[in-house]
Amino acid sequence: MSLSQTLQAWFAEAQSVAQIVAPMAAFLGFVGLGIMYLGSSWPILGAWKQDNPRAANQVVMGLLFIIAASTVASLISFS
Repeated sequence: MSLSQTLQAWFAEAQSVAQIVAPMAAFLGFVGLGIMYLGSSWPILGAWKQDNPRAANQVVMGLLFIIAASTVASLISFS
């Protein structure tokens, strides 16, 4: 097996793993974001949210990155 075939096989496997992991990570991120917003009335989450005011912005940026990466991966697989 040549080096180019090995690299192609590795990237194909990495792409298939990314296509499985990305939707799960996006789902968990959206659930976590909902809990952060709706659970602010709970004392533990309210205190954590006060200590970390940029947490929601960072979660949204991570979700946008995951959605963009999965879109690019699916476009590559169709071409």
